[in-house]
Amino acid sequence: MNTFDYNWQTYDKVEIYGKCWLPKKDTEIKGVLCLVHGFGEHIQRYHHVAEFFTNQGFGFIAYDQRGHGKTSGKRGVVPSYEDVLENVTEFLSLVKEKFQDIPLILYGHSMGGNIAMTYILNYPDAPIKGAIITSPWLRLAKSPPQWQENIGKFIGGLFKGFVMPSKLDPSHLSTDLNVGKEYMKDPLVHNKISTPLYFGVKESGGMCLKTAKDLKVNTLLMHGDDDHITSYNASRNFTLKAPAEQLKFVSWKGMRHELHNETKKEEVLNKMLDFVEDLI
Repeated sequence: MNTFDYNWQTYDKVEIYGKCWLPKKDTEIKGVLCLVHGFGEHIQRYHHVAEFFTNQGFGFIAYDQRGHGKTSGKRGVVPSYEDVLENVTEFLSLVKEKFQDIPLILYGHSMGGNIAMTYILNYPDAPIKGAIITSPWLRLAKSPPQWQENIGKFIGGLFKGFVMPSKLDPSHLSTDLNVGKEYMKDPLVHNKISTPLYFGVKESGGMCLKTAKDLKVNTLLMHGDDDHITSYNASRNFTLKAPAEQLKFVSWKGMRHELHNETKKEEVLNKMLDFVEDLI
């Protein structure tokens, strides 16, 4: 496996950090998975996923979102949700320029699943062959009380850069409890979210559920039915409204939020592999 780091500067001068994983030299690249990661985390947590796909002849490329990982800026802070979506456009343009004749698959997890789903619903002609969405934040499994949201919105309106802490329970990430322990020790992980990001994700999740019938991109949607972070039922509702010819839904019994870090992650990754190989 070959890897390289890269950077790009967004239209509003934010320095974005990214990483690319490629198969061994002289191996034909079948396709490239383009990752949009989840809230509070970073792309290095997907190294084993990248390794799996490079061993199968695929490239894997990702970037740390604004306010995350090695990308510049205050943790958890974005100017607006629209800026987050614009970064996906910039990302895919860069990847397409690098891999011009190779199929691209957009892969979004959790908050990244929300962003990826919003993106394909709004930009069905994006330069991708299909999308993989895992455990998307269409709704939270348990929403904060309304009074707390009201206070957050009020203070966020007064102070630019105001952040609210998440109350994520690390044991909810995976039935492999070591995943949560490593998450808590990770210096690049954080639990801060700005009000524009929180309410942007919340509103876009609701809009995804309303516009599921408009899905035109071939999509694999997967969710564990024991997810206590994002709503499994919201993913099920999306499935019931989306065109069956465009969407494949896989429910994972007894699994939690990070399917790619579950005890049966090999089964999860192989299901993803089957999907992308059918696409190309």
